[in-house]
Amino acid sequence: MIREGEAEAPTETDGESWRGRILFSTLAFTAVAAAFKIRAYDVFWHLAAGHWILRNRALPDPDPFRFSAHGAAWIDHEWLFQVVLAMVENIGGLTGLWVLRICLALSLALVLWVAARRSGAPAVGAGMALFITLLGARPRFFLRPEFPTLLALGLLLALLTEFRRGRQRWPIVLVLLQTLLWANSHPGSLMAPILCGAFLLGTRLPGGWGTPRRGPSPIPWKWVFGLPIAMVLAMLLNPAGWRLFAVPVEISGALEDVPGVNPEWLPVWKAPQPFLFVGLALLALLVVLTYRSTRRLDPATGLVTLALMALTTTSMRHQAPLFVGAFFLASECLAELAVCGWKAPIRASRARLLPPLACLLGIAWCLWPPTSGPLAPRQGRYTFGSGLEPGRFPDKAVDFIEQLPELGNLYNNVAFGGYLLWRLYPPRQIFNDGRNELNPDFLRELASARQDSQAWNALLDRYQIDGALVRYDRRRRPVLEAPLVAGGEPQVIHLTSNTVLFTPDRFALVHWDDLAMVFLARRSDRSRILAQLEYHFVNPEDPEATLQAASNDPARLEGTLIEVERRLRDDPGCRLAASLQLELTELAEEQVPNTDRP
Repeated sequence: MIREGEAEAPTETDGESWRGRILFSTLAFTAVAAAFKIRAYDVFWHLAAGHWILRNRALPDPDPFRFSAHGAAWIDHEWLFQVVLAMVENIGGLTGLWVLRICLALSLALVLWVAARRSGAPAVGAGMALFITLLGARPRFFLRPEFPTLLALGLLLALLTEFRRGRQRWPIVLVLLQTLLWANSHPGSLMAPILCGAFLLGTRLPGGWGTPRRGPSPIPWKWVFGLPIAMVLAMLLNPAGWRLFAVPVEISGALEDVPGVNPEWLPVWKAPQPFLFVGLALLALLVVLTYRSTRRLDPATGLVTLALMALTTTSMRHQAPLFVGAFFLASECLAELAVCGWKAPIRASRARLLPPLACLLGIAWCLWPPTSGPLAPRQGRYTFGSGLEPGRFPDKAVDFIEQLPELGNLYNNVAFGGYLLWRLYPPRQIFNDGRNELNPDFLRELASARQDSQAWNALLDRYQIDGALVRYDRRRRPVLEAPLVAGGEPQVIHLTSNTVLFTPDRFALVHWDDLAMVFLARRSDRSRILAQLEYHFVNPEDPEATLQAASNDPARLEGTLIEVERRLRDDPGCRLAASLQLELTELAEEQVPNTDRP
């Protein structure tokens, strides 16, 4: 019989070799799950900020990157992460960033594994719980500050568990140190004192200490209240000071009523994630099984999980922390079941195979994900390997822009802003990027102007827009066209978005590829370069209209085909140009009379 405060006897039948195989397979899955190409747009403005800080030995305030910022203040809460990111890129380039992401994922997996095993969870159960946790957190394995937040959250709960177990002071020192670093890396640190208080309060409730947690007695109240307060004081040691705690309110207030929806910030009932519900269902099943078998649950990790569940309902991007926090509750449940001698409905020799098999299937899923069906990844396919995700960043368009040193202010889509900064700053500033909360009035003005041609042209003039880099937007908008005859009714035609915004009388199309287009403003001193670069007949955003216009005019068909062939000479891999060439060639063959016919 195990007495209170004593360590339970080993209950596993698997040997050290099987425990090692389970850990190895889990780490292998973790490495593959994190070893995908860079696909997050925001990583590049984080890199630009990190390089700026290293060059200037200061924080970037006011915003130095956008010519549309009007001197807007920027409280950079994530400066420490940005500096680390820039230093890694300076040393290892994009490959170094790829390795950094894998190392972060492996560190998270090891922290969780060690915490589960020290809590008394069997290797098989810990391996399966860790596999599900990593699979649920993988959609946030981006090189953004929220990824280190997952590691910091796992480390925080692991240290608190260690403190409950032994009452030693070193876990507390590490908690305060990591809180200080966390507060200078990501506003996600704001949940640290809350979760710490929930955990410590849970240790005071019945079942919050003792077997299998091995706490000799409840944690004193001075620690329950004192440690969260000390963490708050540690968080104040950041350049923003107390304003760090206002970040969530400022962001939600700034983005309120801003047109456009970022799926990351949608609540769970507007963007349901099947795997989240599956994971919660499995956790609920484990909790019920544990309580029915032992009449005990761990209130400390339970309160943490409930707090994270409440946070998850507010936004999709908060689902990954829930998986990490719920792992600790699952570990405690598994430890309870091991102590009471619960027998699984599967033999131990077969149970050992479950984690390696699940990880093997997980690796196959990461490398060759299905494109449709319930197992298709909801966040899209991640491409294995280092470097940039193909077809996601406007690398060819930026190569073209670099050859235009006389180009003035460049309009750009928000998704491309960070990449432009990484490639062209300094000296070139950008129009917009992913830091939407910095200037919400600007976003409202931009959205409103896009709905009115006069307001749009006034906006282009105000910011002295000399060119544009835009992604394809094939949604059609109604536009009034002049009547065909004098006194007639104006016609309503439907044109693609950028055809309306960058009209041929003001802008010339000078570059296009499979992802983006580049326009140049028409200026009197630019006539020679436009004569060389302009595409007169091709509208790559509207291939149907391009083909329709060519089919009705043999001369236009010939000119369109010449422009498409020119694009293929410059970019032989352009799929859009190849498709247009094929269809234009078929149109040309149809227009040539067949002399063999009687």
